[in-house]
Amino acid sequence: MSASDLFTQANEAFFDDDYDEALSLYTQAIKLEPENPEFYLKRCIAYEKVKKNDKALEDANKAMEILETKQGSRTQLAKAHLRRGISLYHSKKYHEAKKDLMASKELNATEKTLVTWMRRVDDELAKLPQQSPVAEEPKPTVAQPSPAADVGTPIQERARHDWFQNDDFIILEIFIKSVKKEAIDVGFHERSLSVTIKMPNGSDYSLELDPLTHEIDPSQSKFVPLSTKVEIKLKKKVSGIKWGMLEETIAAPWTSTKRRDWSSLEKEFTDEQDKAEGDQALNALFQSIYGNADDDAKRAMMKSFVESNGTCLSTNWNEVSQAQVETKPPEGMIAKKVS
Repeated sequence: MSASDLFTQANEAFFDDDYDEALSLYTQAIKLEPENPEFYLKRCIAYEKVKKNDKALEDANKAMEILETKQGSRTQLAKAHLRRGISLYHSKKYHEAKKDLMASKELNATEKTLVTWMRRVDDELAKLPQQSPVAEEPKPTVAQPSPAADVGTPIQERARHDWFQNDDFIILEIFIKSVKKEAIDVGFHERSLSVTIKMPNGSDYSLELDPLTHEIDPSQSKFVPLSTKVEIKLKKKVSGIKWGMLEETIAAPWTSTKRRDWSSLEKEFTDEQDKAEGDQALNALFQSIYGNADDDAKRAMMKSFVESNGTCLSTNWNEVSQAQVETKPPEGMIAKKVS
């Protein structure tokens, strides 16, 4: 399996909150392409989710090292500085985090989540005793809050989320109970979404989707806290487009051994998309219905689809459970058994 395929699977596992599987897949991808900074940055986020802050910081540093060696773009360097700043924040190294966030701002002041993290770092710095940064640095008596966070927050950090759509909106649900509106920070952008929720126990839940599969209209997107969840409505920029997934997977074009003809790859990709459009559309529809169905509906879908050889799809278990689902070929065609 290629590094790109592993990276795609890792992103899917990450979005499904299966961080252990995501970490394993990111690591396999890195073994195949050890000079790809995007792989390290994504694994860094996964490490943060399981509270392995030291490893997250190592990956952020590695990504930065690669980008500086290969003279990455200002946008890529800004993203790496931001990621390292966030890792330092989680390690409670607020002064160092501030430096990286400032570096990110200098490189790309429009970085989407920068404002949120700058404010959070400033809030933590304001709580520290008024001493010089030099005297403050060796004060990692931070080891005390860390164990408590490890014990008390994993369930909150791994809060389940799900999504569905209609012609006009993508509806994202984060299942966290009794969250106040002022504890929720949502950044809507045309091709990205950032969510940060301050938990009652002081820990943070965060979700970043960048880039989104399609564009949204930030001005008409909104969120609302409900008793059992936080509901986020993303207004589709173009109504009627069906999203197969929330986040577009992009593997950074880094390679250590061979050159690639990107123009021919683009044509190859376009041709492949044209060929697969019908099946992809069907699969996306099936997955969308299946993902939002209850257990009985899921059983009905699987039974009807398998028994009818893919010619019938039902969500009515009471009807489907009564008998074998017959094959119903399209009009003008005849179903034949393979001997």
